[in-house]
Amino acid sequence: MSKITRVLVTVYAALFAVVGLGFWAAPALLAQRFNVEGLGISGLSTIRADLGGLFLTLAGLCFVGVQTRRRSLLIAAALMLSAIVVGRLIGWATSGELAGLAGMLAIEIVGVAVLAAHVRTLKLWPDEAPPKFLKTLAAVAAVLLAIGGLVAIAGHTPAVQDRLFARASEAAIQRNNAALLKDDALRVALCGTSSPLPSPKRAKACVAVIAGGKMWIVDSGPESTENLMQWGIPLDRVAGVLITHFHSDHIGDLDELNLQTWVAGRPAQLAVYGGPGVEQVVAGFNAAYAQDETYRTAHHTAALLPPATATMVGHPVAMPATGPRTAVVHDDGQLKITAIETNHAPVAPAYAYRFEYKGRSVVVTGDTTTDPRLIAGSRGADILFSEALNRDMVRTMERTARAAGRDRIAHIMADIQSYHIAPDEAADVANKAGVKLLVLYHLIPSPDNFMARRIFTRGLDGARRGEWDLAEDGSLYTLPVGSRDFRIGRVQPVMRLP
Repeated sequence: MSKITRVLVTVYAALFAVVGLGFWAAPALLAQRFNVEGLGISGLSTIRADLGGLFLTLAGLCFVGVQTRRRSLLIAAALMLSAIVVGRLIGWATSGELAGLAGMLAIEIVGVAVLAAHVRTLKLWPDEAPPKFLKTLAAVAAVLLAIGGLVAIAGHTPAVQDRLFARASEAAIQRNNAALLKDDALRVALCGTSSPLPSPKRAKACVAVIAGGKMWIVDSGPESTENLMQWGIPLDRVAGVLITHFHSDHIGDLDELNLQTWVAGRPAQLAVYGGPGVEQVVAGFNAAYAQDETYRTAHHTAALLPPATATMVGHPVAMPATGPRTAVVHDDGQLKITAIETNHAPVAPAYAYRFEYKGRSVVVTGDTTTDPRLIAGSRGADILFSEALNRDMVRTMERTARAAGRDRIAHIMADIQSYHIAPDEAADVANKAGVKLLVLYHLIPSPDNFMARRIFTRGLDGARRGEWDLAEDGSLYTLPVGSRDFRIGRVQPVMRLP
């Protein structure tokens, strides 16, 4: 029996060592295999440190314990593994799902049993804890396992489920991010930072600019309204939408945004600004969703959802025939919004937008190339939010698609390289415009892991004479009024129900 359990403990030690080293060497890959999501660089660093350290500690306790025949080390390993089992049971209780966890749970329970069995075959060393203390530790482990089991069972009890759901719903509905609407700063939140290429972590292009108690949305790409809703910012305070151009990934969520701002109590039709042709886009959405709006008014009453405010209204912004290719979209004496013509040929019109509020200013591009009009329009701004395409990465995708016989994909990958701006080119625009901070968003392809981020921004430090940041969905940039500083943070979701 002793030889069998010794071999099994050694096998577990080797397994723990491989997993721990895996988390150290490739945290993103191991996190995916263990169904763990690391948010950003700090998240992957935490996974590497915590999970890598945990498994390597388990490996060390098992290896040394089995070689030195010290019961205390093996008991420590068993207690750690027991705590993991308890956590796994609590996870089952809260998620209601054992799929994907059953195999790991079985391995961990067997590991606890193997360690316990091997401990029983060993004699107590003179300098180790007395048997009474070891029995106490064993009792603690048994209690923890029992508690985990009870929590798992309780989590599948209807009364407990209902109570927990009610508490979570109450907390989610009561929390909000209305403080972001304070007039003490110009704020910019990224509600979509990806491109038409799919990303599980990013919505399509969308930027929320908050000033003077109102929120202006630059582009409304698919999935972006969901981010806005999860943030808990009062959507009735959306003053208008500014469309940079009419590609689908910049307008695809327009009517969902219209619906949600209407439901939130928007006091008038949703104003949508853009180049000539925006009225056609808006009319199409209004026609497509006319029946939906009728149903909702009939169901919820006209007092709650008045038909007069249900639709969008397009406001075409034309460029002057002579002089600078810019046009003022909005100016109320505090906030001024200016459209800047850019190059996205053959797509036209294509605009960027400059926001100026109480001495602070930001510029948000849509799709563009390096353009002297963009440099002129961005001059002296605090922050430039620029789209970016990494050509080296896209060329690699083009070659891969062509080698796989996917000629249509390869053709598109070749085409898109000519009418987007690269990170180093965006840096050059920011340098020439004297911008303090360059923020890259609408990223092609989406750099959703550490390695991809390093490749995407390679060479940017050398090209950029100043600060830069790579945005994610939820990135928040705060420019306090009366200051030249800016703060980079995140909008915390508050509306996620269990």
